[in-house]
Parts: sequence; structure tokens; C-alpha cells
Amino acid sequence: MKQNPLEFLDTFVKQSRFFIVDNNMYVLKEYASEIGLLKWYIIMVSNFAVGIYPFKLDPKERLIREVEFMRKSTKCFKKPEVLIVDYTKPKIVRSFVKGEVYSYDSPINIHYEIGKCLGFCHEEGWVLGDTKITNFVYNEKGLFIVDAEQAIREYNEKYAAWDILVLISTLSMDGYLKAVKSDYSRIVDFILRGYIDTHRESADVIKMLRSNEFKPLILLLIPFPLNYVFYKKIGEYVEHIY
Repeated sequence: MKQNPLEFLDTFVKQSRFFIVDNNMYVLKEYASEIGLLKWYIIMVSNFAVGIYPFKLDPKERLIREVEFMRKSTKCFKKPEVLIVDYTKPKIVRSFVKGEVYSYDSPINIHYEIGKCLGFCHEEGWVLGDTKITNFVYNEKGLFIVDAEQAIREYNEKYAAWDILVLISTLSMDGYLKAVKSDYSRIVDFILRGYIDTHRESADVIKMLRSNEFKPLILLLIPFPLNYVFYKKIGEYVEHIY
């Protein structure tokens, strides 16, 4: 089975191992894994020229960010339980979340739900930094975030706009062949509607996405012609809001 570039990269940079105790599955995540660190070099290179988001590469700092988010955020996504934290290695043991990885092919209500949950995160003051679609899993209990190494409680419109851009970028790459032939605009619309329904300052975030600072990033990070579809869609929201 062929993998798209996003799936290949996500497989290559895995830094987690799974194990079973008393018929329960758990995840051991090691932040100092050299292979795991590759994903942050790639993400930071794309972010470096404009410095939109304050990424951290240091393993301990990434662990601290993730544990703080997983234990302190209350209104965002559902989360796995962090059971053991080792700050010296650094590593954690957390519960395993069984479900479907969020993708372009997810049900339309899940696209709405991810926008809604992201809006709740921003409403609570959290920004995630890394919102690639493979960080989200859904099941009958709801929508979970399983990777939050770059999450910080330092909300502003620029960081929030970055969260939306990374989400849409990776979603567009995942479903590119289908998206150019199907109603891509409808999926984007459901995500944005969910976001607007839960975040009171969403208008400022969408306006930021239309700014001169973000336009080149949209054209660069979202594949053609979906980048123009997305840019037009957020323009429609800006016109409606203002």
C-alpha cells in the first residue's frame, strides 16, 4: 500500500513504543529519540523564515509542554491519561487511545468537531503549534489529541492562525487527489464553522490568516490549487464578519 508523503514522514519519525500489561495497552514515549527529533527540525525549518511560532527542540522542554497541556487543559480535545513522567530521561507512559486517525476521509461531523475542539483550546488560552492531522484520533468517546509537544498557554491571534494553517495544510496533503475532484471547500467550511462556533475571537484569527504575513505561507504550505480555494474561503468569512 502506497503512503503519501505525510504518512511516510509520520511513520519515519515515530518516537513511541507500545506495550501491554494485564490486557491493557500503554504507550512509552521517549522525547530524546534521535529519529523523533527529526520532525521538529523539519517543522522548524518551515517556520524559521517568518518565526510564527515558538517551537522548542529540547526533549525536556517538549515533555514539559506536553504533560502540562495533557494535565491542565480542560475544555479542549479529549486526552490520553499521563500515568508516569520521567524528567531525567525524558519519557512518559500514557494510556493508549484506540480509534481512527483523523484524515481527509473522516466523516463530515468529525471535520466540524476538530474545528470546534480547536476553538475550545484557543478559547481557554492554549495554542498547539503542531496540529498535523495524525495527532488526532477519534472513536465512540469523542475526538482525542495524542501529541501535544509544542502546546503552550500563550494565546495570540498569530499562534492561533498557525494552528489552523498547519491543520488545513496537512489535511490538504493527505486528501489531495480526492480534494481536487471533490467538494474540498465544504470540508474547510465545516472546520471553520466548528471553530467559529466555539471561539469568541475567531474573527481576529481568520482575519490574521488573510494578512500579508500569512498569505505566502498559505500558498507555500497548502498544495495548488487548494491553497487558492482555502484563501478564497477565509476571504468569504472575513467579508461576512466585517
